[in-house]
Amino acid sequence: MPESTPATPPDVPEKARVPRARAVPTARPFRVAVFFAALHFLGLIATATALAGFFLRPSLLASCFLLGGLVFCAVSWLIAYFKRRAVHCPLCKGTPLINSGALPHIRAHRIRPFNHGTSAVLSILATQKFRCMYCGSDYDLLKPRTRLLPDTEGDGTEESA
Repeated sequence: MPESTPATPPDVPEKARVPRARAVPTARPFRVAVFFAALHFLGLIATATALAGFFLRPSLLASCFLLGGLVFCAVSWLIAYFKRRAVHCPLCKGTPLINSGALPHIRAHRIRPFNHGTSAVLSILATQKFRCMYCGSDYDLLKPRTRLLPDTEGDGTEESA
């Protein structure tokens, strides 16, 4: 006689854990760095357009536009580099908007022709979210902080003089 198995439902996997994005203490350094990086990207597009115009109709005006675009790209790259270098991940203190050559986290997100830092900049431009390439944490620049700020007390009592 075969042994009967108890009629228990199959093991139901517990609810899949969806990682929620963290809030950054202050989004301003990220926004400033992304602004200058976007300005640099626009400068690259303008310089490529000036280069195409120079090859189609070489003239003094076209060469001036090309030279101006190259100077703008150099200056904007320098500013964007230092601004992106000044931004740090709140959790691991790495520089998520610029690559340092360290091995990225397994959950790090990358858009294929670009490196992890440029992918983070483009992600912030498009969605206001990014993933740190060193610790793999998701961050949302639009999410408000959950902790109270030091200058505001959350006890609900007000003192009247």
